[in-house]
Order: sequence, then C-alpha cells, then structure tokens
Amino acid sequence: MNSGARFFESPHRAGTVRVELKTEQGEQQVTVVGVIDCTGLEADIAEHRVLADLLEHSNAGRNPLVRLDVDRTFEVRGTRSEPGRMYASGTATLGGYFPGVDTFLGLQIAAQEIADDLTRQRFCKRLGPLRSTSQWWKWARGKRI
Repeated sequence: MNSGARFFESPHRAGTVRVELKTEQGEQQVTVVGVIDCTGLEADIAEHRVLADLLEHSNAGRNPLVRLDVDRTFEVRGTRSEPGRMYASGTATLGGYFPGVDTFLGLQIAAQEIADDLTRQRFCKRLGPLRSTSQWWKWARGKRI
C-alpha cells in the first residue's frame, strides 16, 4: 500500500511533522506528532528508504558496525532538533552502546530506556506497574486514558 514517504516540517504548528504518503490512491498528506518506522531493515541501512534519507539530510552518523550511531538512551546522535528527539533501536543500531539491542530482551530494555528518557524530557509520565495497571483498568472499563 505505501510505496514511499517524504517528511517535512509543518509550517503551521510546532511539535508536528507533515508526512506525504504515496499510496495506490495517489499522494496524501497528513500531520502527525511522531513517526514510527517498523518496516524491517535491509542489510545496509543506506538501502532503507527512511534511514537513507536520515543519513543524507541530517547529522546522523554510523557506529563502528556502520549502523545508526545512538547514545545511551538510544537517541540518534546528530538528529536533535529542540524540542524534538529521534530514537532508534533494534538491528538498525547494532554495534552501538548496547550489544544485545537486536534481541527480544534487548528491544524491551531499549524501549524502557527510551520511555525513561521521554519522561525526563517531560513528554510523558513514568511507566511503572501501578500506573500500567490503573491505565489498563481504565481501558478495560471504556474510560479515557
């Protein structure tokens, strides 16, 4: 369905990203607060449509195994645009700070590190068992989370 996407900043609202999608019905533009790319990974990140664009048009760099260079919180180095942050984990960052990032447990640890960093940035509240349980009960009862 999606054969490509172009990203550009929205000129009318801070904190959003304008995305242009090429679909079977033609080009469509939407405004979003974030983009999550879960399309998989080619062996060379330069072959991946989104990551190649990131490498070409930002200060993102490569780590010693020529994957994305991330710091301890999995923020992609060289891509910060206040107040925005870009995070990456999984095989796209293999060879960086955390050696097990491409394992199931490693992905969980990376997700927790990213969530903790977002909490420090005051983007969201801290995750924890009590909060998660209360949020689940709200969801189960059809209440707004």
